[in-house]
Amino acid sequence: MLLPLLLLPWAWGALAASPPVPPGSLTLRLLKTTVFHNASSSNMEGMALIGDLETHFMDCSTCRIRFLQPWAHQGLTPRQWQDLETMFHGYLSKFILLMNKVVKDEGEHYPFVIQVSIGCELHLNGTSRQFCDAAVNGEDFISFNMDSGTWVAQRGDKLALSIRDLLNQDKSTSATAQFLLRTTCVSELQSFGQYGKESLARQERPVAVVFARAPPPAGIPAPLLLVCRVTGFYPRPIRVAWLQDGEEVGPGWRLSSSGILPNADLTYQLHSSLAVGPGDGHSYACRVEHSSLGGQSLLIPWGHSRPWGPGLAVGITLGALAVAAMAVVLWWRIRRGHRDVRPGESRA
Repeated sequence: MLLPLLLLPWAWGALAASPPVPPGSLTLRLLKTTVFHNASSSNMEGMALIGDLETHFMDCSTCRIRFLQPWAHQGLTPRQWQDLETMFHGYLSKFILLMNKVVKDEGEHYPFVIQVSIGCELHLNGTSRQFCDAAVNGEDFISFNMDSGTWVAQRGDKLALSIRDLLNQDKSTSATAQFLLRTTCVSELQSFGQYGKESLARQERPVAVVFARAPPPAGIPAPLLLVCRVTGFYPRPIRVAWLQDGEEVGPGWRLSSSGILPNADLTYQLHSSLAVGPGDGHSYACRVEHSSLGGQSLLIPWGHSRPWGPGLAVGITLGALAVAAMAVVLWWRIRRGHRDVRPGESRA
């Protein structure tokens, strides 16, 4: 059966969409991605994260677990980690054989990718939320409903419905899944939350700047685009809003956002844009709220309150012409210098 492989308390799967985590909550997410190239070739990798902090990694060609944090080995003895690796090797081998059989029986085709996300959230009030979701080729495929203890197909095709019915016939595995997610996962999350408390409590303050995108060519009416660039913050949750004359701008076509994106230094960034009418006479500012600011906010006003007018446009044009003229002079002088050197001669 495919199910036991997905229900191990240490199973990994690909990141699936989930509801926003309430402030102060902690999440343990076990991720696994398997690429089936053909019936005899596949690659599998797994990762564990607490919040957005990577803690463990497994290359399933060797099934060796690597610890990505100095405290990630705590909670289990070296022998228990070794036993876990051995168990993974056996289960994952069966998983690959089973999936190849499913492909043959159902008339499916290679290549394809299976992604699984399994884990739990622990909230400040002591409540928890569990999840187990699987996807095929980047599309939601099946998920486990913790309340009813049943599997729910996320697609209406024959393959998804057949696997749903097959999994729901195994009542004991569904009961095991509920126990592992409600009890084992939450217990492990509490344990790692204590061992990695310092790392998980890390706070990095955001840095923000507001600027305007270059104006459109003269004669083309278009709104001016103000951009608020916020970067360097950690943890991930943040709130960025635009103020017009001190009042928050509500949702609408004027607003757009890049979403929260990762930086190379394990912090995050976000760009928020606001379209404003030329010469509308209003004042604008970007407001940033983040846990590292201690309950306060960053307020960054747009420094150019007047619109792009004829005087500014003339100044930009003259500046561009000056740069072009300098380039021409530099090119002419270099060319003239080459002409002054006759064949067979060299410069002093």
